[in-house]
Amino acid sequence: MGEVTWTDVAPRDGLQNIAAIVPAEVKIRLVDGLLAAGVARVEATSFVSPRWVPQLADAGEVLRALGPDALPRLRVLVPNRRGLEMALEHDVRNVLYTIAATETFNRANVNRSVAESLADLDAVVADARQGGCDVDVAVSVSFGCPFEGAVDPQRVVDLCAELVARGAMEVGVADTIGVANPAGVRELCVRAGAFVPANRLSLHVHDTRGLGVANVLVAYEAGVTRFDGSAGGLGGCPFAPRSTGNVCSEDALQAVAAVGGVHGCDLEAYCAVSERLAADLGMDLPGKLYRAGVWTGARVEETVA
Repeated sequence: MGEVTWTDVAPRDGLQNIAAIVPAEVKIRLVDGLLAAGVARVEATSFVSPRWVPQLADAGEVLRALGPDALPRLRVLVPNRRGLEMALEHDVRNVLYTIAATETFNRANVNRSVAESLADLDAVVADARQGGCDVDVAVSVSFGCPFEGAVDPQRVVDLCAELVARGAMEVGVADTIGVANPAGVRELCVRAGAFVPANRLSLHVHDTRGLGVANVLVAYEAGVTRFDGSAGGLGGCPFAPRSTGNVCSEDALQAVAAVGGVHGCDLEAYCAVSERLAADLGMDLPGKLYRAGVWTGARVEETVA
């Protein structure tokens, strides 16, 4: 198994569900902290309509403040060609585009059919190549859809193969509503891996039902080395009912390291980032490691009352 490439999506996927507008300086500090902790890539923001996601209306301001040195390790979500144009205006080198595994969710999320999204992807990939930008694609609701129920794995596999053929640099299977289980994750990763090169297949899971870390582990054992997670487990999908936080990055990385995985992150620094984020937001985050602390094997002294 290879070295894990971790993408932290807290600044984008994590914050998009926060009702109160988070100041740009908090977002900038979050991204800077994640990069300093050794995270391979950070999903910094999104060029979406502020009418739909007002929390990310300051995307340009955030990217300008982060500066050009950070760009090689940043990814930005774009919903369409206009979003890509705005990203390219800020010299972004990696964007994420999403297509749902079901028609109903795709319409709820981007107001288009799957076929229309695929046609738009062709134009996005062509424009991005001219601008020196890589396009990743996430297949949302890969394991279950809030509107259509269980999703046939073959449907996801076929879509993944189509995305590779259309020029996606990375193809991610996403458990958008947190219904995946380890057996299903293993099966889908193995089947998708027959069509997506191992170094281009990624997994995005939520911890809605408490299986996020377990799902990361079985995917890693099945050969997946690219993952998304969120500092402190912050996040969710505003277009998916009852979809709570993403898998906690530092919790999952701790588990991956325990089975011999190499991730290059400083987990103590990662926990400090989550602790500061919780303070900035004025709320407890669902992650566990940032509250318990990184276990070093040292003896814990008992406190005598």
